[in-house]
Amino acid sequence: MKKSLLLLTAILAVFSLYVQQARAQSDEKKLEIGAQISLLRVPVLTVSPSNILSSSQETVPGFGGRIGYNASKYVALEAEGNFFLRDRDREGGRKVQGLFGVKAGKRFSQGGLFAKARPGFVRFSRGDYQPGTGGCAQVFPPPIGCFQPVAKTNFAIDLGGVGEVYPSKNTIIRFDAGDTIIRFGDRRVAASSSTLNGLVVIAVAAETKHNFQASFGFGFRF
Repeated sequence: MKKSLLLLTAILAVFSLYVQQARAQSDEKKLEIGAQISLLRVPVLTVSPSNILSSSQETVPGFGGRIGYNASKYVALEAEGNFFLRDRDREGGRKVQGLFGVKAGKRFSQGGLFAKARPGFVRFSRGDYQPGTGGCAQVFPPPIGCFQPVAKTNFAIDLGGVGEVYPSKNTIIRFDAGDTIIRFGDRRVAASSSTLNGLVVIAVAAETKHNFQASFGFGFRF
């Protein structure tokens, strides 16, 4: 009799744990939708009076949206799009960014910490400059008025970290920081020139640039 009671108690305990686990899994939110503001550092060029080219970076503000699917408690699939509307020649004009990848880490009751790897693209509205049809003065480097800007799409990958805070069961506050690595092809870019007191166009060979990007966003879990 005692053995039967012990066996029944054990079975009830295991069943109770199973029900609790199943309930907890059913309460996990699978879909996430959010919006964010983002700051992206982009390369800019300067030409010295002795025609020496130097590179620096400018911070460009933007905004966008994000959708994610929590495949498990530790791994999520997500897609993000951002728009950087400031239209400056030296910064490549307006930019559109699309990223699609994985977020993996640990989620706790009040927040989570994750690493992310998301390949995608960054499209620059002034990513290249083609010679105009009206002719140009024979000076070097040639002024930007001799060229017409054209859009160019570049492969990119976003590597970094994510911190999340859960104010409630259905809401998220999210912080992103990472390295947006952009692969540029051969191109002509706008550069500032102190000699001409304006912008000139310089031919640049293919290169890979590392660009810091940080985002702050709010979202909902369903």
